[in-house]
Amino acid sequence: MRTIHVIDKLILREGQLKCKKDRRWQKAHYKQGDLDGACGAYSISMCLNILGVFEADELYSDTDFDKRSAEWRMINALHGFGLYRDGMKTEDIKDIIQSNYSKYVSCDSRNYKERGFMDFIKESLDDNDPVIIGIDYNSKKGHWIVGVGYECDKKGNMLSVLTLDPGTDSPTYSYWNGVLSLQRMPRKRFGYEYCSIGTDNVSITDAIVIKRKTGKQ
Repeated sequence: MRTIHVIDKLILREGQLKCKKDRRWQKAHYKQGDLDGACGAYSISMCLNILGVFEADELYSDTDFDKRSAEWRMINALHGFGLYRDGMKTEDIKDIIQSNYSKYVSCDSRNYKERGFMDFIKESLDDNDPVIIGIDYNSKKGHWIVGVGYECDKKGNMLSVLTLDPGTDSPTYSYWNGVLSLQRMPRKRFGYEYCSIGTDNVSITDAIVIKRKTGKQ
């Protein structure tokens, strides 16, 4: 028997995936532009949204923020990379979070080659924390996606990670719009199958978990 676990911070209402901030429900998934490489920035925004400490809509608003606030610093940092044509590295993502939003959240990361990498992802999802996952399509093209759940077998072994992909449309009838299979093809550099808009063979590079600090809103 297979089971599916999805973090408890998401809800589907009237065909839109939402998450809660304070007592309001807000949009949970955001799609990046077709010409930019801003998947890292969108993944950061989605995670902070899902944790209820950020409103990604503010990235596009003319709200006059107090420039001393963490919200303004975060928005300014996310805007600072322009179109992110070369994408963002793990350290870029961690630095943006730790330099601008450490008042509300903490973050930790693991490299795929580190021992316990898959356990790191599963334990984070079991704690209902979204996980930013890095994948590579080839030696030059990478992508960031947000893990929000997983499928496992009867022994509790993860079979796939359920993701929110900033590169495709928002889901309207499920809590995810991508599936990263963890059944690795042997002796293949790009040995994992990732399904979203289409199906691609990818490698997994990194995982970054963002956790909300207790009592922070």
